[in-house]
Amino acid sequence: MAIDYTALGTRIGNHRVKANMSQEDLGAFSNVSNKHISNIELGKAKPSLEALVHIANALEVSTDDLLVDSLKCSASTADSELHRLLLDCNPVEEEILTRMVKELKAILYGLGI
Repeated sequence: MAIDYTALGTRIGNHRVKANMSQEDLGAFSNVSNKHISNIELGKAKPSLEALVHIANALEVSTDDLLVDSLKCSASTADSELHRLLLDCNPVEEEILTRMVKELKAILYGLGI
């Protein structure tokens, strides 16, 4: 299975924006030039394994979350509909939805589902 570098770049960009980081910030935290970060996010450049790990650490996400569509076996929920909905939320919306999901899960557990 080939790596979809465009999807990888998009996920890196989404996580970067969610972390309120500029490309320059991400480059500084991950020891990668901001131009290379830009090219990675556009799918024009392939990050090295070392760069990918630095980027994941800078964004405080797992490499599974960044590579989810390229892995046959992943514990990540990054490609789930719920995760995609949360990516589009501001912090207040994310907190409210997280609490609601936890409560709904407890209800389902109580019903034996």
